[in-house]
Amino acid sequence: MNTNKQIAKPLFQLTLTMAFCMAITLSGCNRPKAATNKNTTEPAIITDVATESSDPAVDKAPTKGSSTPQASIPLQTFLDSALNGETKTIQLAVDSKFDVNSLDEQKRCALMLAAFNGHTDIVKLLVRNGASLNLRDTSGRSALMFASTGANSDTVEFLIVSGAELNAVDNSEGFTALMFAAAEGQTEVVQTLLRYKADASIKDADGESALGFATKNGHVETAKLLAE
Repeated sequence: MNTNKQIAKPLFQLTLTMAFCMAITLSGCNRPKAATNKNTTEPAIITDVATESSDPAVDKAPTKGSSTPQASIPLQTFLDSALNGETKTIQLAVDSKFDVNSLDEQKRCALMLAAFNGHTDIVKLLVRNGASLNLRDTSGRSALMFASTGANSDTVEFLIVSGAELNAVDNSEGFTALMFAAAEGQTEVVQTLLRYKADASIKDADGESALGFATKNGHVETAKLLAE
């Protein structure tokens, strides 16, 4: 590991494409294939979020181990609807006994994608209908980590109260939800995480803490909060 490494600032604009699981290489967070850039300044969380195919016939089945959806809604449509806050489609899927824990090729579920964009109503709907709070994608990142990257304090609090693992670390760089929030200067989210006893002393694989990420990225108020 490079001890002076900086980690990439995620780009949270999710550009829809017509290709299923097409990789769009951006400097940080976009569509499923998570990655971190060792030469930049903060934790990146998502790249290449899968998008709905123009041909439902090519939609992928859920990852082996999850139940096959019973609804006529394609898996990718379900995931896109969670990402984009389309509550009616999610409700239709739930009413049709769709497996809300169905996974894409990167092991991302609807709860992660709804949490990423702070769609708290959809997050609540999914949890009430059996969504697992602590599923991990291929990089070991949870719905709480996804939520913590944005101004999603309501979503973050709901996930914690519902039983999300607060101090989980990913299996890529050892990042926590608190690190993601600190790196993005999400002070309100940091406050929420700390109120529920998130551990600010945890360090990533390179010995960096949440305070270090906030400081390096010039998030003064966030850094002050973490230093208290």
